[in-house]
Amino acid sequence: MTSFHKKSLSLSSINGTKLKNNLPYISSGIPSLDFIIGGGLPVSGIFLVEEDVLGSYSRVLTKYFLAEGVVCKHDLFIASADENTEEIVKELPQVCTVPSDEKVNEVSSSEMKIAWRYEGLGQVESSFGSNANFGHNFDLSKHIGIDTINNCNITHCSLDQNENNLNSFKNDLYYTLLVKIKEALIKEEYNSNSKNKNILRVCIQSLGSPVWMAMDCDHDTNITYGQDLLKFVYCLRVLLRGTNAVAFITVPSHLFDDDHIMKRLLYSVDNAVRIESFAGSSKETNPVYNEYHGLFHITKLSAVHSLVPFVPPSLDLAFKLRRKKFVIEKLHLPPELQESSEREQDDITAIPKTCGGFKKKDIDF
Repeated sequence: MTSFHKKSLSLSSINGTKLKNNLPYISSGIPSLDFIIGGGLPVSGIFLVEEDVLGSYSRVLTKYFLAEGVVCKHDLFIASADENTEEIVKELPQVCTVPSDEKVNEVSSSEMKIAWRYEGLGQVESSFGSNANFGHNFDLSKHIGIDTINNCNITHCSLDQNENNLNSFKNDLYYTLLVKIKEALIKEEYNSNSKNKNILRVCIQSLGSPVWMAMDCDHDTNITYGQDLLKFVYCLRVLLRGTNAVAFITVPSHLFDDDHIMKRLLYSVDNAVRIESFAGSSKETNPVYNEYHGLFHITKLSAVHSLVPFVPPSLDLAFKLRRKKFVIEKLHLPPELQESSEREQDDITAIPKTCGGFKKKDIDF
């Protein structure tokens, strides 16, 4: 009989969590997103989202993250220098019991016409997390009632310049936000050893946006700007260590002049994804992508409490924003295209010829 015993955590008192590798996980609010990153967001970790150019789809992910917290009765901490946080919570999607599918998915298999040689092949599973029993499904066309929002413990962080510049940050907004997050984490229920536990969802929208840069005390832009941003994320990781809190951060990486900022920023986060929208680009009119609204890239997956990180079935991912939900699917190119479209498809899929269609250096494990 071995003398080693597996230590199990008592998570029955925390709603909306599951145990994986002896570590609690929470849902992002999107079952397909939870699936491709390994089952959800690890507690005490940081999840980073590189925003699309217009920032519309990253806001949808933020609303899902906050709505899941409202349903699970988690505490929320919301910070943004670009928008009023009280207006963000007024547009959170309402939970629904059954996933709301569009009419395009209601076509029966008898109505679909395919080549006879493919009739005997199995159906390709393009959607992820459709059969998952973790997290909730939400309806984007309906919003959570104001009474439900008022009954939640929500901390709205207003970011103002601090006159006391006795800190290592050139931009006082980063220091002010760190202090307020630290004050929120002092509560006993966020301690991993506490009896009455609860989850704190920290949501920071558009961190490092032009508003942050405009409020920089030092106008020597790139050097100071990048140093403060990297230092903030590193300090935030230290604050979250050993707590029942999860940070969800969106960053407008397409506005960064220095490419090394994002490369160094990925070292301080657990999981990271990037949203590539087709709006305003040549891919918007490309018939290859006419069924999708953009590409969904996984830029980092960490090995949390394990030797190797989770690897999704496919790295060729795309997303659709329907009227009622946001879905991440496996990218499938159409089987038959016109001559001009076929040449364009060949140019797209020719490089790189690696597994999943992505270069190895594009994803950081």
